[in-house]
Amino acid sequence: MTSFYGNFVLNKNKESNLSNTSTKTILKNDYTLDYTDFEKLKIAEQYNKLYSNMYEANRVNQEINENKKIYNLSLNDLFKKSSTVYVKLLNDLSTYFSPQQKDKSLNALGLIITQDDNLLFIGLFILILSFFLWVIQVTS
Repeated sequence: MTSFYGNFVLNKNKESNLSNTSTKTILKNDYTLDYTDFEKLKIAEQYNKLYSNMYEANRVNQEINENKKIYNLSLNDLFKKSSTVYVKLLNDLSTYFSPQQKDKSLNALGLIITQDDNLLFIGLFILILSFFLWVIQVTS
């Protein structure tokens, strides 16, 4: 039974012949890395670190975007956000219908209506308006 350390022999005798093929030095074995292997290992570690950082950042951004969705907002946040969206939408529509505006195409109007979450808040406004009109009709 041979041990792992039995394969390596330290040269204690300084006058020993280095051309002796029966002894192996402990400085060189199968686990020794050369410079290119070390570079490959470091590049792989950097790639793994960057990939994990990118994955974590994407996960955080996805979570933030999910929390901004309309169905995750409280009523207070929904009213606060809707007021800013309606003011911005009215400003965009007033510049669209102004006489100084050169581009009055249907495409430009579609871009104003569909940018960001405007379409959702327009639908919310129509829903609230139709509810109030229904209440007025029922009570009269």
